[in-house]
Amino acid sequence: MCGFPILHLHKYLKILVEKNKRCVAMCEEFLKEPLEGPKGGFDRRVARIVTPGTLIDEPFLNADENNYLLSIGIRGPLDSTTQTIGLSWIDVSTGEFFTKECTIENLRDELVRIAPREVVMDKYTADDALLSTSLEVMGQEGIVLSLVTPNPTGEETSSGPTEDLELSASALSQNEAAAVGLLTAFLHDNLLESMPKLTRPSREFGEGRMDIDSHTIKGLEIRESMREGGVTGSFLSVIKRTVTSSGTRLLARWLCRSAPAIFSISFADDADIRFSFHAA
Repeated sequence: MCGFPILHLHKYLKILVEKNKRCVAMCEEFLKEPLEGPKGGFDRRVARIVTPGTLIDEPFLNADENNYLLSIGIRGPLDSTTQTIGLSWIDVSTGEFFTKECTIENLRDELVRIAPREVVMDKYTADDALLSTSLEVMGQEGIVLSLVTPNPTGEETSSGPTEDLELSASALSQNEAAAVGLLTAFLHDNLLESMPKLTRPSREFGEGRMDIDSHTIKGLEIRESMREGGVTGSFLSVIKRTVTSSGTRLLARWLCRSAPAIFSISFADDADIRFSFHAA
């Protein structure tokens, strides 16, 4: 616990949240209600909790990359790696909001493809042995895992999808609805007075598309160069001709998304690598 001038807020948030992956509770002063005495008084209370996935302050954001917060929703016990689970992820700074169903065995590939900064899970589900292999990728990719305690009554909270997003029961699967409810509840609990109004999420489907697994994304250097450790030298940097930051984010998401496409790579005599990408 510490205090410092407000002018240094971004400096310490960068050190604590962005570099060291810590969660920071920000306390502010508020007038007491009702006012006590002739001069009133002040109370201090938590106004916002900053986590890697809810760090939406402009100085910390790369406009060309998404800062996703992702939740994993599971209804019922886990019994096999082919069981379906729900994913929900959002970039709070841009409002881009998605849901999808996948199997436990494909969870690792989805985490690498989406590349969230933080993952939210039910604390009891996270200990399941079937998820342990998939969740290892979080440590390797620097993804923060935040565990939350589920509602003991088993009912949707006031921050669930039916109130904030006005979703009908048939709009999402049970697993996706659980993921959306977990995500919105986490946002409410952490952003508090800074909570934005959420829009209806876009649902992703995998039918009729070619799945790009985590090894392919890394091996073909689609989004990041293995040599440089950044976008420079990657396939994305070679084909990027976008004018706006939102276009760059869309292109990166489209390249790593399960898409009906064919990659072609050829090696010339002078060791240059030529890429071609054909949408089916």
